[in-house]
Amino acid sequence: MTEIKKIKKSKNHNIILLYIILFFSCTSLIVINYITIRILSASRAYINGESHYSKGQNKASRHLITYLYTENNKSWESFNKEISVPLGDQFARVALTKNLNDSITKIGFRAGRNKEGDLDDLIWVFKNFNSVPFLKKAILEWTTADESVNQLHIMGVEVHEKIISGKLDEETKHKLSSEISLICERLGAAADRFSNIVGDGTREIKDNLIIINIFFILIIISSVSIYYVITLKKIIASEKDLKSKKEQLHDIIKDLEKTKIELSTEIIQHKKLIGTISHDIKSPLKYLAMTNKYIYEESISYDDEKFKKMTKSVYSSTLQLFNFIDSLLTYSKIFFGGNSSENSDYFLKELVQTKCNLFHEIAEASNNILINEIDKNITTKINKDILSVILHNILDNAIKNTEEGVIKVYSHIKNKKLYLVVEDSGKGFKEEDLIYYNELSNQQSAEKLMLRNSGIGLHMIVELIHILHGDLKFYSEDGKGSKIEIITDLN
Repeated sequence: MTEIKKIKKSKNHNIILLYIILFFSCTSLIVINYITIRILSASRAYINGESHYSKGQNKASRHLITYLYTENNKSWESFNKEISVPLGDQFARVALTKNLNDSITKIGFRAGRNKEGDLDDLIWVFKNFNSVPFLKKAILEWTTADESVNQLHIMGVEVHEKIISGKLDEETKHKLSSEISLICERLGAAADRFSNIVGDGTREIKDNLIIINIFFILIIISSVSIYYVITLKKIIASEKDLKSKKEQLHDIIKDLEKTKIELSTEIIQHKKLIGTISHDIKSPLKYLAMTNKYIYEESISYDDEKFKKMTKSVYSSTLQLFNFIDSLLTYSKIFFGGNSSENSDYFLKELVQTKCNLFHEIAEASNNILINEIDKNITTKINKDILSVILHNILDNAIKNTEEGVIKVYSHIKNKKLYLVVEDSGKGFKEEDLIYYNELSNQQSAEKLMLRNSGIGLHMIVELIHILHGDLKFYSEDGKGSKIEIITDLN
C-alpha cells in the first residue's frame, strides 16, 4: 500500500511539474510576443520618424538655398519651419538621454511630426533597450545626424544675418551653397545608415521571434502530449480499478443477499418465538392477575387488614408484571416484526384513555389520580403501536414514583407538531438522571445510545422515539414531580 501511495504521489508531482512548465511556457510566449510586437511597432515608428526627419532637413536645405539666392522672407520662414522637425527629434533624444520627464520628451517628438499613438512606444524602446547593439548603433547615427542638423541651422542663421547686413556677394553665395550641399550629403548618408540599422535589427528580431515561438510551441505541445499520455494511463488504470471494485461489489452484494436471507429466517424464528411467548407467558400471567383480583375482591369482606393489604399488593404487582410483559412483547414485535401499524387517523384521547384505564387499579392502589386532559377532537396518524408503548412506559414510571399524587396527560399542537406531556407530582428525577436522559434523547441514532443500568423502560422509549423521528424532553425538580414531553410530527 505504501509503495502504491509513493507511485501516486510521484505521478501527481509529475503532473504538477507539467502544469508549471505549461504555464511558464504560455506566459513566456505571451510576454515575449508582446514585447517583440511593441519593439517592432516602435522600430516602424522610428523609421517613419526618420522619414520625417530626412524630409524636414531636405526641405530646410532647399528653402535655405532659395533664401540664399532670392532673399525672400517666405523662404526663410519655410526654412525655420522645416528645420524644426529634425531639431524636435534632437530635443527628444537629448531629453531621453538625460532621463527627463516623458511629457518633455513628447514635445520634441511632436515637433518631429511623429504620430501621437507612437510616442509611448518610441520612449519605451529607447529607455529599456538603448543598450541593445542595433539600437545603440542607430542612436549613434542619430547623434551624428543631429550634429549636421545643428551645422545647417547655424549656417541658416549666418545666411540670414548676412542678408540683413547686405554683406552677401556671389562668391559667398556659391561657397555657402556648396557647404549646404555637403551637409545634406552627410545627413542623407547618416539617415540611410540609421534606416538600415533599424531595418536589419527589426528583421533580426522577427527571425529570433520565430525561433522562440517554435521553441515554446514545441514545449507546449510536448507538455500537452505528456499530460495526455499520463491522463490516458490514469484512465486505463481507473478502468481496471473500477472493474476490480465492481467485482468486489458484486461479491459483497452476494454476501449481503445471503445475509439478508439468513436475517429473514432469523426474523421468522423471532416472530414464532414472540408468538410462543405471547401464548405461553401472557396467558398464565393474565389468568394469575385475574385470580389475584378475585382473591383481593373477596378479601375486602374480611376483617384482617393485613391480609387485605397483602392481597391488594399481590394483585397490583401481578398486574404490573402482566402490563410490563405485554409492553415488552409489543416492543419486540415492532423491532422484529416490522412497523406493521397502518397510518390511519385515530383519536389521541381514546388511546390515552385506554392506557389510563389499564393503569387505573394500579394507580388507585397507590392512592394516585390519573387525569386525561387531551382534547377529544385531536386526531393523529402517528404509529399507534409505538406511541402506545412509549405512553405505557412513561405512565408506568410516573405511577411507580408517585404516592398519593396526581398524574395527568395533556397536549398541544404547534407548527404541525404534537407535544404530548405526562406530568406527575411524585418524587421526580435526580439531577444526574435528568441530565443523562436528556443527553440520551439527543443522540442521533439508536446505534449510538449509551445505556446504563437505570431501568429498561425509559431506554426503550428513547429508542422508539427515534423510529418516529421525534424527540423527548425531561423536566424535573427533585422531590417536586417530573414532566416528560413527547415531541413528534402530528401526521
